[in-house]
Amino acid sequence: MLNKIEYRLKYRSTREMDLIFSKFWSYFKTNHSKNELILFNKLIDEDDVDIYNWIVGFSDIPKNYIILIKKIRTELGFKIK
Repeated sequence: MLNKIEYRLKYRSTREMDLIFSKFWSYFKTNHSKNELILFNKLIDEDDVDIYNWIVGFSDIPKNYIILIKKIRTELGFKIK
């Protein structure tokens, strides 16, 4: 599953998400639980614009992704008020 996810992360529809996911993936691929990996696999099926908006705080995060999006923010040093 890791190789499949890594491949999908390299070919996103927006350059911003390419950069965000490449930085986050370097940490996450060795620091995740099985459940987090399953959830991350679902997250990357979402639209890039939606994911970006959740990460930067432009829109509300769906409940099932709150913890994961917060991890992404923390690893990338995003501070959302």
